[in-house]
Formats: sequence, C-alpha cells, structure tokens
Amino acid sequence: MLTRRSALQLISAGAGLSSLVPWHGASAQGRGLGTDYDVVVVGGGVAGLVAAKRLTDLGAELKVLVLEARDRLGGRVHSIRRDALNRDVELGAMYLPKGLDKDWAPISELGLMTESLGEGATTLYPGMGALVRGLAESSLGTVQLNSTVIDVFWREGLVGVNYRNRGLDGAVTARRMVVTVPAGVLRSGGPVFTPDLGAEKKAVLASIGIERGISCAMIFPASATALKPSLSPWIQRDERSELRAFRAGQEGEVLLEAQFMGSRADALKGQPRDLVASLALRGFQEALTNIPMLSEARWFDVTDWDKEPLSRGAIPRRGSTVEHITLAQSIQGTLFFAGDATAERSRVGTLRGAYDSGERVAREVALSLDAELLAPDANEPIMELL
Repeated sequence: MLTRRSALQLISAGAGLSSLVPWHGASAQGRGLGTDYDVVVVGGGVAGLVAAKRLTDLGAELKVLVLEARDRLGGRVHSIRRDALNRDVELGAMYLPKGLDKDWAPISELGLMTESLGEGATTLYPGMGALVRGLAESSLGTVQLNSTVIDVFWREGLVGVNYRNRGLDGAVTARRMVVTVPAGVLRSGGPVFTPDLGAEKKAVLASIGIERGISCAMIFPASATALKPSLSPWIQRDERSELRAFRAGQEGEVLLEAQFMGSRADALKGQPRDLVASLALRGFQEALTNIPMLSEARWFDVTDWDKEPLSRGAIPRRGSTVEHITLAQSIQGTLFFAGDATAERSRVGTLRGAYDSGERVAREVALSLDAELLAPDANEPIMELL
C-alpha cells in the first residue's frame, strides 16, 4: 500500500510543474474504491512508461495499466531492429538533447550505453529504443498493446475507460488516469472525454503549433555503395534536416537515416514513399562513394509523422509558459497529463521533456492517491460509468 512517507519521498525528488498544479482532494463519496486498477496510463511512449515505472516502484500493490494503441511501445521513439545490423534503425527520435550524456540519471539507472557521434550529438546504443525497453522491462505495471482508448467517462476519483483491442471491445475502471496522448491527437478528437477537458485546456490544444516531420531510413549492401574512408558515422545537420550514415553490418552494409522538419517536410508532403526516399538519397552525396538506386536497397521505410493517426505531427512547438502549464494541469485530482507538450517550456518537444513530465505526473498521482488511501473507506457502484 502507498504510504504517506513513500509519496512524500517521491514528490521530494523535484517540484517541476507539480508545484503549479492544484490538487482537488478526493472526497470519500467519489474515491472509486474497488476499481480494476489504481491508475490507467493512456499511451506507451516515454512519458507514459516513466509514469508507470515510478508509480509501480512504490510497491507491487499499486496496480497500473498502460494502454498503448500501437503494436509497439515508444511513441515517437521508433527504433527498428534488423538482424544484419549491429545497431538499430531510427525512424523517430535520433539523439539525446544537448547536455544529456552518461551522467543523465536514467542512463545509469537502466544500464544504458551512450554513443558520441560528433558535432555534439549523443545517442543511445544500439538505439534510442534502448530507453523504451529499459523502462518497460523495469516496470511492474501491466502493458497492453493494440489497445485504442475510445471513450473516457469520469468523475472525481473514478474513471471508466472503453477501448478496442484487435477489434474486440474492452472496459476497465481506475481511480486515476494519466493521459500522455500527443497534443495533435487530443485536439483531433481522440479519445472522447465525458465530461470534456474544459474550455481552457481545449483552447490551448486548438492553438498550439505542431511541427511536421518525415523520417526515412535505408539499408544498402556493400555491392551497391560504401561510405567514403574515415566517415563512419557521417552526420550533416541544420535546423530543418538531419542526415547520418553508418557502416552498420559485418558485411559492409550501409545504413542511411534522414529526418526532415518544418518547411522541408512540407515540400515532401503527399509524395509517394519511394519518391521521398529517392530524394533523401541525394543528400548523402558527400558521404557515399556513389549514389545508388533506391531499387538496390535491401530495405527502406518512410514515416510521415503528420499522417500518423497516433501522432498527428512530429513535435509540439513551444508556446507560452502559461499554455504548457495549462496542458499539464490535472483535473479534479483524477485526470493527469504528461508528454512533451506538458513539459517546462525550455524542454517542450524534447525527449528530456517527455521523460521529466512522466516523473512529474507520477509525483502528482502518488500524492493524490496517498490522500485517498488515508481517507475512510467508501463502497460505491462503479459500472455506471461504463
């Protein structure tokens, strides 16, 4: 059971935005005892996994369920393992933010390996997905993939969730919900909350800017091309694009990764996948002995994050401090919010922001549950919400 001491230990790890988020103490009438879970986390990206891990670290009796709509974890951290390569392929986040290196707490806590790529760029090895795997493997929470949340019915201290898993309908109840759904998805109407999220939060969701992003990756055999001598890795970066190339296999395979943001992503909007990859290939002229034909690729893939229905864009743009505080603000001590759009303004749209928001929301939820667990028991019907 969560104790007063353990909750205070958790919140003492740092105030962050939690000091700005009011908590409305749960009344005995609406505390939702007898629910399926203590906390349901919507979204299995970095923020959701951090929140689940921190909450389950408090004790095995705290029941946490993560519902992830995709068939994988990580959200916009999207690392793909390929058997022939000695590193993961990245179709999402490529780097750790500047200033994060081997001294960043999660790296030592989860036993992760870092890799310096030059030009001030640091990544995780064999890929950024190592952070996702480390969080998932170290958490005692339950994770359910392919589970799209459709409706959320809630009142103070009680949440009912209708979701769809592989075409089958399911429902669970919880005392708290952590929402880590990207801002673009929330404003497009998914999932539906009853009562809704309120005028202030809806206004910020409608106005916040979201950066377009397209990621592309290709693997070529040594017979098609090679990196020029002493160029592994090769990196070229500016404000709107990131290109990098690796010798990534025992037989001389070459891995090419490209990421385009903003106006450069806009220029590729609506183009076929093979055309996007072919255009991206031209950017690697300085790195390769020759530019191969896309047809010579052993494998390639393209992700348009704006078209991804579970992302609706690559990353949120920075708004005002008040806007991000509004997005992070809990509702009646029952619905809590995390994700890179709810981070401190300087970390909005970053992996660090997503991670920090997961820790912040875990502190808020732990404090609210602690107060509830110390209150008198209450027996109320819960299925009426579903």
